[in-house]
Amino acid sequence: MTRTLALFLVVLVSTLASTPAQCREQTSVGGRQLYLEECARCHGVDRKGDGPDAPFFSPEPRDLTTGFVGRYTPEELIARVRDGTPLSLSVDAEGRKARAQRVEAILAYMHRLPTIDWKAVDAGGVLYGERCEICHGQFGKPWPASALPEGVQTSPPDLRAPKFQRSMSDRELLKAMRHGIVGMPAVPPELTDEQARQLLAFVRLLSPGFESYSFYCAPCHGDDGRGRGILPRDDEEPKVVFDKAYFEKKDPEALRAAVWHMIDAGGGGMPHFKGVIDEAQLRRIVEYLQNTP
Repeated sequence: MTRTLALFLVVLVSTLASTPAQCREQTSVGGRQLYLEECARCHGVDRKGDGPDAPFFSPEPRDLTTGFVGRYTPEELIARVRDGTPLSLSVDAEGRKARAQRVEAILAYMHRLPTIDWKAVDAGGVLYGERCEICHGQFGKPWPASALPEGVQTSPPDLRAPKFQRSMSDRELLKAMRHGIVGMPAVPPELTDEQARQLLAFVRLLSPGFESYSFYCAPCHGDDGRGRGILPRDDEEPKVVFDKAYFEKKDPEALRAAVWHMIDAGGGGMPHFKGVIDEAQLRRIVEYLQNTP
């Protein structure tokens, strides 16, 4: 089954699919979009070295806004990105704590999988991409002020934050989606009742666990945990299904250990991009970095 949510997420997990045989055709993609797809997971959307995976590395990814990129020619930067020495995982207490928090968020989200109305979520993900992502970001974390549309006066709330999710009832969220609230105008055309319910289903999914599961697990296990991800061939699809019966039988500590292993394997170092994206695409990333204040 083709999943619209998987299509919505395919760009975000593309770095996990990076092998020489899977180089992507991106000849028309601009430098900023390439940066968001390939680099922001570690270096952050605003290039400050604070991406979601930044705490996992020692040293942490470099802040690219401090003049570093201006000290090199485009050719030198391309070579560094393409061939440089990979970073290693942090073994300090803070890095371990960050990974532990990531594991627990994924586990909490995985236990939600059997209860999710995926038909509504798939449709809601499309609506979110069309109407909300421009301000609220791809996973609910708002873009930095410099990337927000002209006229936006205040930073949108972080839709992933448990505090936000608790603060708004379904009724309040539905009203805001359809009619707007202070600081957020309604996006035309007005949502139908059904569209509003679908968008609500997707927004209620947004959480740290959803974001991490989408990066680390969904490429193989699928958005719904049924083993129909975007990466494996038919003969390589995972055999497990994350349904109610699976969680009833699975030892919690064995599952926790498996998630720890997956994160350590999936976040093991700066990948570098030889054989992943071509020279022209690297050049567009470098041009974006060197020409963005």
